[in-house]
Amino acid sequence: MTTLRMTINGRVLEAERGETILQTARRYGFYIPTLCDYAHLTPHGSCRLCIVEVEGSPKTPAACTTPVEEGMVVRTHSPRLQALRSEILRLLLSEHPVSCLVCPEQEHCDECMITLRKSGVTTGCRSCPKDGLCELQELVVRIGLSGQSPYPVFYRGYAVEKGDPFFDRDYNLCILCGRCLRVCEELHFATTLTYVERGSRTLVGTAFGRNHVEAGCSFCGACVEVCPTGALIEKYSKWDGRPDGEVKAICPLCSLNCELRLLTKKGQVINSLPTDLLGKGPLCLAGRFGIPELVNHPQRLKTPLLRETSGWRQLTWEEAAQVLADKLFNCSPENFGLLVSESNSNEDLYVAQKFARVVMRTHQVSTLAAQRYGEGFPQVVELMRHSVSLQALSRARTVLCVGLDVRYLQAPVEYQLVQAYRRRTRLVMLHSRPHSLSLFADVELLATPGQEALLLNELLHLVRGRPTSGKRMSKEQLSALAQAAKLLSASPVVVLVGPEALESVKNKALLGAVQALAKALHALVIPLPAQGNLSGALMMGAFPYLLPGGYSLDQEEQRQKVIGRWSTPLPAISADPLFWRQGGRLRVLMTIGENPPKGLPDSVFVVMQHLYPPPDQKVDLLLPLAAFSETSASWIDYAGVMHVGNAVAPPSGEALPAWQMLCQIARSMGARGFDFNNAEEVRAEIARLVSGFVEGGTVDRFELAVSCDHKLRQPQPGAEPEYLSYPLSHWIQGWQWLLTQR
Repeated sequence: MTTLRMTINGRVLEAERGETILQTARRYGFYIPTLCDYAHLTPHGSCRLCIVEVEGSPKTPAACTTPVEEGMVVRTHSPRLQALRSEILRLLLSEHPVSCLVCPEQEHCDECMITLRKSGVTTGCRSCPKDGLCELQELVVRIGLSGQSPYPVFYRGYAVEKGDPFFDRDYNLCILCGRCLRVCEELHFATTLTYVERGSRTLVGTAFGRNHVEAGCSFCGACVEVCPTGALIEKYSKWDGRPDGEVKAICPLCSLNCELRLLTKKGQVINSLPTDLLGKGPLCLAGRFGIPELVNHPQRLKTPLLRETSGWRQLTWEEAAQVLADKLFNCSPENFGLLVSESNSNEDLYVAQKFARVVMRTHQVSTLAAQRYGEGFPQVVELMRHSVSLQALSRARTVLCVGLDVRYLQAPVEYQLVQAYRRRTRLVMLHSRPHSLSLFADVELLATPGQEALLLNELLHLVRGRPTSGKRMSKEQLSALAQAAKLLSASPVVVLVGPEALESVKNKALLGAVQALAKALHALVIPLPAQGNLSGALMMGAFPYLLPGGYSLDQEEQRQKVIGRWSTPLPAISADPLFWRQGGRLRVLMTIGENPPKGLPDSVFVVMQHLYPPPDQKVDLLLPLAAFSETSASWIDYAGVMHVGNAVAPPSGEALPAWQMLCQIARSMGARGFDFNNAEEVRAEIARLVSGFVEGGTVDRFELAVSCDHKLRQPQPGAEPEYLSYPLSHWIQGWQWLLTQR
């Protein structure tokens, strides 16, 4: 960009043409107060607190909307500006409850009010849940209004809106900065929020007084995060106050593995925020609002428990390890099975499959992936083998979305699609119902359930220059197919395949059609599984047919590499990926992050390590599992990129990560090779067997393939999203409310 020279407060600076005065001043460390401006949002100029003096002009323009010019001389703080800002702020406060903001005795409040008053007070910072985090509080101090008499306050008397699931809205505290409206529109291409009424009655709301679900809100929480006052405040953490810690973590709730900031107070997670609201995009509903409920739920398992005739008996870990070791010593390989969740970390998955193969001498270690994806599982794995990053959307001219609905989950994909749309990328949507992406789709192909593969095959005919058959299709569908074929002729093309397509009942035919169409278009395909670490489960070898690295059991070079690393031969025979269906053979079943399958014989000794107790299945030994926020752990995302998250809080009670529990049991049984002291040592061993397994690196997936000898059933129709075998609504109260509105 072209640079120019200007002066701010007597200092000669180089600025970039197109920047505003505020952007240049911030880059060089000059403070200019503002309430309506937010990084990366379009300048708004509504609060007028960022006014500056420009030499040669009698006016005081807003720094956030005024572009820099060659030779411009700017003053950001002068007696005139200070007086104007003080007056502007007093006018803003005249419609905001200000008793604490300007009270001369506010410094003594903390000494006098031992606890926050949560009821019986209608105004004042000490009753506001954003006390200490409010930008308005900071500005009153910086501009110097503390102790001054304010203008009479017009208290608007709006009822606090508590009807929506994740945050409350008290528009008595709103200063009409417009941040929430702009972030909603610019992030999501949505207009959930708008100004309603006019003049002195203006307030933020939704059109026609609808609730946020009816208005199309995806509950990403971006509006809550940018609100400078307490007008928007989340329900779960509204009275927690200032956090005392913040740690980077990785979200395991879907395959995007978003990086997030977990805020803690007194050793407990109180909030989760995106690392960069407008750079990498917002979090989805579950990642933004659900994590504190998931990891702090009162039903969390805290100690090992053994079922006895009289009920549960609490054990120490040493006692639990010995009980399990005694059971396993007398269990033959064909009578043992280990079922792990695809949401577990790489460390847990790797040590789990190593435990099964080294200690128990069996390949009967698996996830529910084969059951979840059924006959289409090989196609799912093939798509994942070639998946690339969503950054490919920045180069695409056309994007085809198949079975993708990102309203509540995988919201960063919506952000990427909105950015692509604004670059004039064409968007084609194939789904069985209208949804949030329908708002800006150039072409929407609506299929009846089960018709998706047919439409893709007909689209393939058109792409190849052949006519469609026209069978079982409406005139609207035929017209949409013709438009879609025309748009898809503009390459490069990216195909996004969502969870609803990957897990559909007829996924084998549907995903086969996706592959054929992508091949004809020379398109990149990006599958987006709902499970947080499906890629990691396959690459760690947590499947009867796979070794670490995603290699087949028949790949002799990798077999020898694994044998050399583990210093032990591998079992000779593979197993049924759904081995638990053969209940008569099982004697001991271990589950990690999964509820035991239903219908197991009473003779099976069931060991379950989980965050929560089982809903109704029989379990003999319950072991507490450390949450992802309580241990250093890694995940592999949809594109094969490895991410490492840090421990944020201490484990709940005596909970342990699964790898640590398995190592303790292995050592109790006299096995070697399980002397890991921390997660870093586990990752170091994985890196010797899995190429590209480094933080930020892309693992080598080109040998990954699944060809099942055993007949896999068709998957069941997809239900709501799950985490560690439980529907999210089981633990997240707001999600339960959402289900009643759909």
